[in-house]
Amino acid sequence: MRNLFPVLASLIILLLALQFQSCRKDDFDTSPSVKLSFSTDSLLFDTVFTTIGSSTQYFKVYNRHSSDVMISDLRLASGQSSFFRMNANGSSGTHISNLEIGANDSIYVFVEVTVDPLGEDLPLVISDSVVFYMNNNVQDVKLVAWGQDANFIRPDFSDTINNIDYHLITNHTTWSGIKPWVVYGLVVVAPDASLTIDKGSQVHFHNNSAMIFLNQSSLKIEGTAEEPVFLQGDRLESDYSDLPGQWGYIWLTAGSTNHSIENAVIKNATYGVIMDSVGSFTEPTLRMHNTIVKNMDQTGLELRGAWVEATNLVVANCGVNAINMMLGGNYNFRHITVGNYYSLPGTIRQTPSLAFNNYYVDTAGTVQVRDFEQIYFGNSIIYGSLTDEIALDLYPDNSNPGFIFDHCLVRTNFHNQFPELFINSLTNQQPRFVEARDNNYRLRNDSPARKKGSKDIALEVPLDILGRNRTDTVDIGAYQYYQEEEDEEEGQNEDN
Repeated sequence: MRNLFPVLASLIILLLALQFQSCRKDDFDTSPSVKLSFSTDSLLFDTVFTTIGSSTQYFKVYNRHSSDVMISDLRLASGQSSFFRMNANGSSGTHISNLEIGANDSIYVFVEVTVDPLGEDLPLVISDSVVFYMNNNVQDVKLVAWGQDANFIRPDFSDTINNIDYHLITNHTTWSGIKPWVVYGLVVVAPDASLTIDKGSQVHFHNNSAMIFLNQSSLKIEGTAEEPVFLQGDRLESDYSDLPGQWGYIWLTAGSTNHSIENAVIKNATYGVIMDSVGSFTEPTLRMHNTIVKNMDQTGLELRGAWVEATNLVVANCGVNAINMMLGGNYNFRHITVGNYYSLPGTIRQTPSLAFNNYYVDTAGTVQVRDFEQIYFGNSIIYGSLTDEIALDLYPDNSNPGFIFDHCLVRTNFHNQFPELFINSLTNQQPRFVEARDNNYRLRNDSPARKKGSKDIALEVPLDILGRNRTDTVDIGAYQYYQEEEDEEEGQNEDN
């Protein structure tokens, strides 16, 4: 027996050592305060494919703590339907479990994407994310790849003072309509430079992307009736076709000048166009013609002391205002249609379509008044789901707003207070749009806006937004009524 004791003792020591090692193996730090770090927050696959192909990128995952950690779950957010594949520390799949990282150590995650850039059913930009679940924390790294053959605009300049990255345009630049344009991030047009967007162009903005035009820079959108220019988000699925807030805005800053937007559709952003102050004292800073601005999360046209002239303009379905005229300015709108029936689940618009403001309070608390030079609406429709689609914020409170509605149809009660400002205009009568819910603001045969426009105003804009003559029988709004259109619409309804 005595001879067995050393053997038993050795076995016990060995078993204790193995057990100790096993306990240490499972001794992971599970505190929720322990989080992972990554070499990047977004992985961009910026190869523009010309044939079906793949591209691989990688990032590192760091455990910057003095104890081991266990990633309980690592997965692609889109699962089996993802365009991406991943390999983490030698394990592959769309879902990987129980991945260890030692104390003060790191692992590599490789991600591959395969796309057919000529597949028109693909989104322009393919997005996904690698999601990490650890210690009741959820973290992720964004994945972005270009899904179609297009011109991609990405940040190429870093402002280290303001910590902003953006794409900088310093010369007179033209975007053609040959291939789509995809804007990823912020585009800044430098002083004295210009951006021309040619007929037929499709410009798609990724989430939160925007354009800013600086002092003495210009925007020229040159669509035609046959080849309009579209500016919208980069999600092409049907669920996103009329969804507001998919991208940021077009901001024409104070001092920028000589902007023109013609035959364009600007849709599904947070703001459509923001125009700050006049950039010229001899001509309008912004001219708009044959243009539709619709489905904005906030405001269609945010105009701050600007000089704007617009004809055959449609502004529709905006969550705050269709047109907000702040800090005075000079505005001439002829044959425009504002139709505001903005509605999203859980969201009810509470602010009128037109807003007028003529002052601000400076840092010393002093009221600074900036009066309007002109506010003219001719042969125009202002209508929506609220009982009054006009809001006044004027100083002093009893100011005459100074606007003129000449041969217009307006939903408002201000005609009782200022009857002299509504010249030959109709108030609070349903315009009888073909289908406002589908952003179709053409007129039905029984619309009260039919044949109620001024011929003098129509002669200044003789063709409607669809290029049809309006000078024989003048209708109010951007669209002239045509019988064959209603016949076609009724036929479609019968078929359905």
